[in-house]
Amino acid sequence: MYVINLAGDWGKALFKFSESLVNKLGDNLVMIIGLENEDELVYDSNVLVVVRSKDDETVREIARTALEVNAKYKCSINFHVASENDKELIKAFLTYRSEGEDCDASFNYFKEKLMKLGNVVSVEYFNGYDSNVLVVVRSKDDETVREIARTALEVNAKYKCSINFHVVEENEQG
Repeated sequence: MYVINLAGDWGKALFKFSESLVNKLGDNLVMIIGLENEDELVYDSNVLVVVRSKDDETVREIARTALEVNAKYKCSINFHVASENDKELIKAFLTYRSEGEDCDASFNYFKEKLMKLGNVVSVEYFNGYDSNVLVVVRSKDDETVREIARTALEVNAKYKCSINFHVVEENEQG
């Protein structure tokens, strides 16, 4: 899928930045990876510019282009330049998930795991008691709470968004 969202300044700035770099760098430009919004950062950058040959003049040209675009669109393109051989950095940008996406994914994974437990009735988004997830169980016994806690630790280690659960029995729900 290839999407160019021109609804806001950030999308317009990324488009202009990309267009300018295509014209200025030509075949040296391999790809440009812009994060979904300018506040998201990977290694303190919201745009990765991948080039075949990373030399001082190329980096200066990218910097000049970023300054021009930032001034025009009142955005902040914080670029990082990588050679096409820097697979780990490219992968970090390509696989980046925003915190909101990560929270949805962590909740869904947590819910999926808990619903396999026989004692769990439901798992819901929740805001209260310093918790963001409400777990409703048939019976609130120590083993069930320990299993929920183990699952939360597993999910929290896997995602950037923390699951803070609150457990209630189904007859306590009001």
